[in-house]
Amino acid sequence: MTKRGPGTGTRTLKLTIAYDGTRYAGWQIQTRNTQTPTIQGTLQKVLKTILHEDVRVIGSGRTDAGVHAEAQVAHVRTRSMIETKTLRKAANHLLPSDIVVTSIEEALRGFHAQYAAKRKRYRYRIFLGDAPPPFIRPYVHRVHAPLNLAAMRREAAAAKGAHDFRAFAREEGKTLRSTRRTIYGIALIRRGKELHLEVEGNGFLHTMVRSLAGTVMDVGRGRLPRGIVRRMLREGQRSLAGATAPAKGLTLVCVGYDD
Repeated sequence: MTKRGPGTGTRTLKLTIAYDGTRYAGWQIQTRNTQTPTIQGTLQKVLKTILHEDVRVIGSGRTDAGVHAEAQVAHVRTRSMIETKTLRKAANHLLPSDIVVTSIEEALRGFHAQYAAKRKRYRYRIFLGDAPPPFIRPYVHRVHAPLNLAAMRREAAAAKGAHDFRAFAREEGKTLRSTRRTIYGIALIRRGKELHLEVEGNGFLHTMVRSLAGTVMDVGRGRLPRGIVRRMLREGQRSLAGATAPAKGLTLVCVGYDD
């Protein structure tokens, strides 16, 4: 039986989406830069063609320009009674090859992909060496200099727990009502010639993971002193941070919800 959403005769559908963010200006439709496509805008255009109505695709969060996703979650409200399997196949037929809808399912009344999200996991990929293979080059940040992995792991571990992360946010993030977030888990994992910084938390500020990754890497290079992450959390000064790591290395891995 169809689960109806708020509004007469509407359904709420939950979409899971994978995308290569290389050529997109991020998730959210841009009002200034209208020349570069966005993930949200591309999805809405395709769904309008299939559903014959204007729809708004609401994501769990707004990934920045160049950031990728393995399992972004979004919702859409529609009056159409098209089967979810048919909708998914039609959408993937019309979407460009760098965006794939991996699943569509009926959602409960009032489901909101952003507000209902309980946790998110990001991965930052660092390639150690001169020349990453061409098939992973768009998804890794290459680092030439030797890195002190033990020092990097200690710095990363300092971010675990509930903290005010304003020092890791862009300036506009400081105008938010709260810059306090909780990191449930963080690990630096060696996989062959790659280092993966895996971070899971209840939410993330704009550029927070990339700033954390860049700061940890700068400690590993010896450019920043050990203990800098704790100091940033304590003092809240953005000026203490290392370089913000490039967007290409960051992937939204998954989004968690209560059952």
